[in-house]
Amino acid sequence: MMEGKNIIEDKSNLNVRDTLVGQDAEFVLDDSDSLKDVRDSFDKDSNAFNRKEEIRRQRREKEISELKSSKAYKFISTITILADKYFLDALLGFVPSVGDLVSSIFGLPFIYVTLFKVKSIPLTLAVIYNYLVDILLGSIPFFIGDAIDFFSKAHVKNLDLITRYVEGDKKTIRQVRSKALLTAFLIIILSVIIYFVFRLLIGVTAWTWTLLIDMFKWLIGLF
Repeated sequence: MMEGKNIIEDKSNLNVRDTLVGQDAEFVLDDSDSLKDVRDSFDKDSNAFNRKEEIRRQRREKEISELKSSKAYKFISTITILADKYFLDALLGFVPSVGDLVSSIFGLPFIYVTLFKVKSIPLTLAVIYNYLVDILLGSIPFFIGDAIDFFSKAHVKNLDLITRYVEGDKKTIRQVRSKALLTAFLIIILSVIIYFVFRLLIGVTAWTWTLLIDMFKWLIGLF
């Protein structure tokens, strides 16, 4: 009787254990399905993100290609070659007072590209700042500024800045954007300084020409 009772209890324990194992197996199966769903969802999100990045990259490459093939970009590239590499900008600086102002007109197409093609105000401010520094250095009297113009090459600097910004150089973009407010402030300061410097230079030039003319008349009067 005792053996029969033990056999019945063992069978009961086996049934209970089989039931628990079956439940655990179902739990593991359900858990595996959940992990698979999460992994599939992650893969879909990752693929979607990669597709967006690829679309964004292709769009940027298209914009860069269109900008570099545009007439405006080719024009500023030509200006850079003529003004800086062939020293036209520096030669114009030898014209008293107005030479630097005339040469600064070459910078207007660069401002047009940054403002209307690239559509970046921080980049435009950086380009204007470089030109104002070039104008101020070029206005140093006694041909010192003219000598500096041969080495400053503001057009080369700005073309390189525009190119790196458009191509997505992170360091350039970060520097241009982080310094935008300071650059705007410096532009105001430089503009005021240049205004008074050119007023002084124009006055000195006018006085010099008057003196030379009077001396020429005096020399003529001697004969």
